[in-house]
Amino acid sequence: MENISIETITLPEVEHLVHELYKPNPPQTISRIQEILQTLQKSPGGWQLADGLLSLPDQNVKFFGALTFTVKLNTESLSDDDAVSVLQKLITFLITSLRDGTAGFVVKKLCSTLVTYFIHYSHTWPRCIRHLSYCLESRTYVPIEDADNSSPYEDIVRSLDVENLYAVSWFAQILPNEAEKIDTKPIKYISLHDRLATNAADVVVLLSHGIKPVSDGSTRPADSISCLQAWIQYIQRNPKQPLVQQFQKLVDPVINCLPHADLYDVAVGLLTDALEDWQSFFVRDHFESLYSVFSSDWGRDKYRSLIESEEMDDDDIHFGLFMLAFGNARIEDLTDGTNDRAQHFLTMLAGLLSAKGYPGVDDKIFVPALEFWGTFVEILVDSLYGESIREKQWDKPPIWQMMQAVSESSRKIQYPHITIYNSWDSTERTAFGDARKDVADFLQSVYTIIGKELVSIFAKSMLEALPRSAWAELEAAAFCLGALSDCLPDENSFDDILTQIFGSPLFGLLSQGQSVVPVRARQTCLSLIERYSDYFGNHAEFLPAALNLLFSAVGDRHLALPSSKSIYTLCSSCRSILTPEVGTFLEQYATLRNSELDSLAEERVVGAIASIIQAVPDDTQKTNAFRRLLTMIGVDVETSLQLSSCGEGSLIPPENPVIIRAYDFAQRPDAPVPASEIALNLAVRALRCLCSVAKGIQAPSEALVDLDADEQGAQVLSNTNFEQIQVDIMSILVRLKETFSSNSEVVDVICSILRAGFSETEPGPFVFPPQMVTEFIISRWHNRIATVVNTASVFVTSLSSGNQKKYVAEVLSQLLPWVFGLLSQLSEPEQDPELAQYGIEFAQRIMSKRPEILMSQPANMLEFLFMFAIKLLNGNEPLPKAAAADFWSTFISLQANDENTRTIVDNAMTYLGPKLCESLVQNIGGKAARSELDKLSEPLKKLVAQQVNARQWLGAALQDPAFPSDKVTPEEKELFLKKVIMLRGQRATNALVRTFWIACRGSNFAYTS
Repeated sequence: MENISIETITLPEVEHLVHELYKPNPPQTISRIQEILQTLQKSPGGWQLADGLLSLPDQNVKFFGALTFTVKLNTESLSDDDAVSVLQKLITFLITSLRDGTAGFVVKKLCSTLVTYFIHYSHTWPRCIRHLSYCLESRTYVPIEDADNSSPYEDIVRSLDVENLYAVSWFAQILPNEAEKIDTKPIKYISLHDRLATNAADVVVLLSHGIKPVSDGSTRPADSISCLQAWIQYIQRNPKQPLVQQFQKLVDPVINCLPHADLYDVAVGLLTDALEDWQSFFVRDHFESLYSVFSSDWGRDKYRSLIESEEMDDDDIHFGLFMLAFGNARIEDLTDGTNDRAQHFLTMLAGLLSAKGYPGVDDKIFVPALEFWGTFVEILVDSLYGESIREKQWDKPPIWQMMQAVSESSRKIQYPHITIYNSWDSTERTAFGDARKDVADFLQSVYTIIGKELVSIFAKSMLEALPRSAWAELEAAAFCLGALSDCLPDENSFDDILTQIFGSPLFGLLSQGQSVVPVRARQTCLSLIERYSDYFGNHAEFLPAALNLLFSAVGDRHLALPSSKSIYTLCSSCRSILTPEVGTFLEQYATLRNSELDSLAEERVVGAIASIIQAVPDDTQKTNAFRRLLTMIGVDVETSLQLSSCGEGSLIPPENPVIIRAYDFAQRPDAPVPASEIALNLAVRALRCLCSVAKGIQAPSEALVDLDADEQGAQVLSNTNFEQIQVDIMSILVRLKETFSSNSEVVDVICSILRAGFSETEPGPFVFPPQMVTEFIISRWHNRIATVVNTASVFVTSLSSGNQKKYVAEVLSQLLPWVFGLLSQLSEPEQDPELAQYGIEFAQRIMSKRPEILMSQPANMLEFLFMFAIKLLNGNEPLPKAAAADFWSTFISLQANDENTRTIVDNAMTYLGPKLCESLVQNIGGKAARSELDKLSEPLKKLVAQQVNARQWLGAALQDPAFPSDKVTPEEKELFLKKVIMLRGQRATNALVRTFWIACRGSNFAYTS
């Protein structure tokens, strides 16, 4: 093969290569053959090659010959005479192929090649459909002009045999598909669509003959319907009224094909797609015909098959989608309760939700049917707007059908028996779960119409299922009731309904465990407590039973997570009511710690208890309760530190009780584990619990703030009640940091604990004295130092906006050198992009809030900071670059109150302005990514608006030899500068920068980066 010469290759050699192309040769051999054949196709001798290959008997070779004609037509220009000569050859080959038994895929390729000819040379073949049909009917090529003077086209079509009709239909089907892909802006193609439209009348005649419910052997109705679908899709995008009207005549013939099994798939596919994508294509008579189809014996049989089939097949699904497409197209009719025909059809649509099988698993029509009903409810709400929506009668259409949909959908989401559920794969389980979520969304929509009565329906369903131990039914009703919790207003108007549930024997049954109530039903019912937590705040008499139930469920690993979540929500919202029982909660927690308590569940439980402690009014009781909680968490801390001191290689056997605390059930090892690993796990668990406590003990966001409170008094209160506790907590953090700060999770959680105190406005255990926090932050860390720097930023911001502003200067005197020292240790900003980003953000925050403190730093520190910010702007890391852009925007527009700071800023700007402009111009000139341009435009706008030397600095940078692009002229640069200056920092600068960047990159980059 390597010795083949393109110039001297013979037809037999090409034929051999084509044969080899279809054999299972190695990939490199196939690639080489393709390379040779493509070169031959594009060579000057490609026309002769195509001619020769089509004359050979092998089907693959013939196909390659037709393909070569396509390549030549797409890549070379022909004179009109030469083009017509090629057309003659192609039609002649097609006629021959239809007569000598050539394979169908070759015939299709020839038809496709003829379409390619029309795309490029439509002016030589304007009536392509008529001419091709005439040639096939004549069994020889006929001059193009003769076709116009031939018999009426109806007569030509009737005389075509089935193979010829098939070829013309295939050609007519490909034609609109390919024409749609062509950009008609070039002069060559301007008239393409007009010439295609000229053929539309002939296509309609052709399809009118072909689309018949029963073929007499001379037609292929399925091919004709497929051709019609291609034309409908084409004219939908080019909807000229005369063209649309011609094809509308073919809708009824397609409808008539529906009852015929051989044509059902293609007919229902066309009608469904058209109803979904182009409803206006159908006229009223078409809709009346479709109503008749659905109410006919055939329609009722198809519907019955869909609803009652044990195994839903594709035919059933297609019919259901067809119904839904029609329903969406006539949705305005369906909201009219006086339209009997429409209401009958709406009842059928509600019935779709009752098909056998489980949604998303073996019932594939449920989800699309539910989507329809969601849309229907939205339309119905709009149509009822202005009326008294909730006075509509349920037993009247269309409300009656909507409630039927509610009933069917809520029934269908019942979980199957566990053996069936376990037989599903992960995709099926996810699909079923998603279907349940869709039902929840649907019910929330229905609530806007039905209101309180909808809640009552599901409460009643739960109460009816309870004595019958119908657990799947109970679970589904509880799920639906829970879904409506977000819809209920804040007032107590629904409490009477909820009291029926929470005052029933439900809690008693649930507390008996899964031997009585299955896990799934228990989970869903327990979640109701969380969803309706506000109810328990108004009805404290039910709180003990609810909490006892939840705490009993936490020990069950199947229920630990949902029940602990409910405990947290309930305790947080009812904290003031529960304060007398804080001791009982602490005892419950102590008991739970001795069981196999899931770590996330434990975090939620301690957070819940902390929220109750926060509400304890007596400071002494609050302090004592908190100390008890901290002591229990401290047990894990001490165990962790003891294990960390064990010698290297120390192993802990899997039966050791400490394993239960260190690992959740699913991760529990069955072999000895290094003591260091257990120590780390316990440290993380303790820290996460401490973090949850820190968040739980925060004052509620709606708590009143005493704006007149004495700042010093608040600090004294803090010292009096929490000083030793704060020392103890900080001691825990310090010891765990020193031992485990090489672990990123430990660092992250420690920082989260600190942040919890920053947001507090009242004294508390985690509202540490500023100096204590500062010393902790600047101490030695072994990992994730960027996170610590970011925490320092939040800390300074909290001081600046809180009641401890007087500490800001002292804190910054330690934090600023620490941050600068960390940044100076980076050889390049890219060494640690996250640290670089958070470091410059820290400086930017200080500059915006306390510029006099930042600018009073030593000159060498300030010089380092500014040059570091320039480096970030010149770098390639997007987040640090964005932070640097914000830094410079703040610096340029800095307004300092004292004269000394203003002098420092002005002097710095004089020195830094040219460097900053150089960096911005380098980025805007093509070095930046497109997504970075808006950020980079901000300092540019500030410069132009506030610095008198901006034009000079920017001009020098634009004309600098180091400018990154050679695609813009000096004149274009000057024009860009002039426009930037004229805009004076207005928003339009962003678009100007983007346009200039594209010009610098070259037009090929307009939609990249």
